[in-house]
Amino acid sequence: MSATGTAPGRPDTYDMIVVHNAFRRHFDALPGLVAAVPSGDVERARRLMAFLGELGTGLHHHHTGEDELMWPILLERAPADSTLVLRMEEQHERISDLTERAHREGSEFATAADSLVRDRLTATLRALSDVLDEHMTEEERHILPVVENVMTELEWQALGERGREHLPRDRQLIFLGFILQGVPDTDRRKVLAELPLPARLAWRLLGRRTFAKEYREIYRADPSGDR
Repeated sequence: MSATGTAPGRPDTYDMIVVHNAFRRHFDALPGLVAAVPSGDVERARRLMAFLGELGTGLHHHHTGEDELMWPILLERAPADSTLVLRMEEQHERISDLTERAHREGSEFATAADSLVRDRLTATLRALSDVLDEHMTEEERHILPVVENVMTELEWQALGERGREHLPRDRQLIFLGFILQGVPDTDRRKVLAELPLPARLAWRLLGRRTFAKEYREIYRADPSGDR
């Protein structure tokens, strides 16, 4: 995990841990949400599959950014850790395979909410959540300390911008809500403080309400920490 007091000019990787935790929370919740869909409830199945689609797309761009902008730098500047980097790349491939399987089964599930398809999809989502948590835990424990030693702050910022540029503008506040949901107050304030003032105002005036509506549609509960 990111150490406090990162050296000047070096990246503070805490923001990636916040994003990782958001992926963890929502991918971990999906198997239970899908398993609870009554047979034939197509409307509910389609809503959850739309959520899975957005999560999967976000995860794909997150990992593609690492593949393109992080692993090559680490392989060049930290050759002693190349085995770790190659392991991360292999895990990306496994996660991609499971995500693609979940999308295929999810498309089938959304057509009729068949119980057999639901159960198969639930198992795939559980496997995906487990592999994703394993990958992110190893990345935080072993890779991010290397990042803080060998990457520059500008290179780290480019990685973050690479992820944001693929996020539709009309969905940015919604995604911010799903990232902030369940985050401790101190971490929430840190994330919001790093946003431009217009973005913070947009979150307070519009984003919170829009996100809360979507959260209730998916989880059938009020989001925690919706402030």
